[in-house]
Amino acid sequence: MESIKKRESYEMNRYPVKILAIGAGGLQRALTHQFVDDLNKNNLYHGGIYIGQPRGSEKAEAFNQQDGIYHVVTFDLNGIKAIKQIESVVGATTLATTEGQERFYSQTENQLDLILVGVTEAGIAKGEIAMDILHQTLSRYHAHHGSKSTISVINTDNIRNNGHTLREIIVNNYPTSSSQVTKWLKNRVDFLDQMGDRIVPQSDAVPTTIREEAISQIDRPDRLITYTESLPLISLVLHDPHCRLRLPFEKLEKFGVIVSQASIDPFHDWKLLLVNAVHVPGITHKGFLSGIETVNEASTHPLFGPHLERLMSGYAGVVLQDIPIPGRQALDYTMDFVRRIREIEDSNARINVNETVKLRERASDIIMSANYHTTTTQFRSEFAYSFATVLRFLTPIERNGDTYIGQTDLGQRYEIADPNRFIQDALIGAFGQEDVGQRLRRILAQTKLWTPPGSALPVDLSRNSDFVDRLISLYRQLVNGRTCLQLLAEIQDVLQG
Repeated sequence: MESIKKRESYEMNRYPVKILAIGAGGLQRALTHQFVDDLNKNNLYHGGIYIGQPRGSEKAEAFNQQDGIYHVVTFDLNGIKAIKQIESVVGATTLATTEGQERFYSQTENQLDLILVGVTEAGIAKGEIAMDILHQTLSRYHAHHGSKSTISVINTDNIRNNGHTLREIIVNNYPTSSSQVTKWLKNRVDFLDQMGDRIVPQSDAVPTTIREEAISQIDRPDRLITYTESLPLISLVLHDPHCRLRLPFEKLEKFGVIVSQASIDPFHDWKLLLVNAVHVPGITHKGFLSGIETVNEASTHPLFGPHLERLMSGYAGVVLQDIPIPGRQALDYTMDFVRRIREIEDSNARINVNETVKLRERASDIIMSANYHTTTTQFRSEFAYSFATVLRFLTPIERNGDTYIGQTDLGQRYEIADPNRFIQDALIGAFGQEDVGQRLRRILAQTKLWTPPGSALPVDLSRNSDFVDRLISLYRQLVNGRTCLQLLAEIQDVLQG
């Protein structure tokens, strides 16, 4: 904490504070923070980022000790491709203490352009610290700058309608001091939808040789080295309907950045269904349950690898019919991501959290699509198998208070981290049971699990009887002795007949 106090006056030395960031995660550092750095260094912007770390203080302390400077290391399985020094962060504090929060709020005296919220979907709800901080930050900004001011807010977590979700939480769930503040929030604060894409593995999942080489090339201590892939073809898409975003992100088109007045829903849906679905339900749970630690190893496995390509080809066929984007090919987009995950080392375990939300965002649309029934029998079986493996992962062998314990096909135990316990409670005790249909139908018919926030139409997955029948049959085998690899081999044998 003392180091934060000592450095708190330093932030104006390089750039004025124009951006507040709630969260200090790797995706922010490798995406939005890097893009701000690019804008600054190309004289397209002149502003710095002040970070609030929601829990703990280690990252805030590191930022301050390092004068906000850190490095983004681009690598693949062949080695380091580039190291970029990032200088856009000009200060940081912890939000875990009242004193740290006040340091963060004091930055609202500056003329700000943007507030970044970089926490996962688990933190996007009323009463979570990030939302409490965002509410108070906006209130303080209005108090300093009045009802004629404008500011943009971006939620960098890839949930559907993420800007709208933030707006609904702040406007509808938090009290304001006056009707003027309420009107300002509704009309002058732009909660922008965004879609961001870049693989940022945890440092300990990066090969030791890569880490050692990076440290040797960086000429200063760096506790915030961020390891990532090269920028994808589409890295950041922002919906700015009122054209009030003051950061010229549109100038970064060569880096895959798109800023649009039109809805970005198709881009977001493609990201969720053709990129994120490659991870879940595509490969990570199957790999983890089979004792495979890394995503790249699972995606190149002689059985899982071809299965993943077939699965995502089927996804692409449905998505292209349901959500066409002129000039873009769904199959090319999803296969490019399959290629990307094969070229960078990442941990299956890192990705296997918040499964209920991920299944809702990445599988429900396929199940409920009218074009589901035009797909091949092979795709429908492999899709149901993929969904079943996630449910198998969520099936506890025991519960100790609030801790739910699962077990891999190799007998290794793990804690199930999904904060929504409905599926886990419904499936506990399912191992060794032949009659699992009622449990699964209850899960699929629970519309609260599958209906997107703000949607007026409830989503009931049990209405797709073809999917239900396939899922029940496959899940029953997974909890009665078949491993993920054995069952996939049997599915392939039957389909290739």
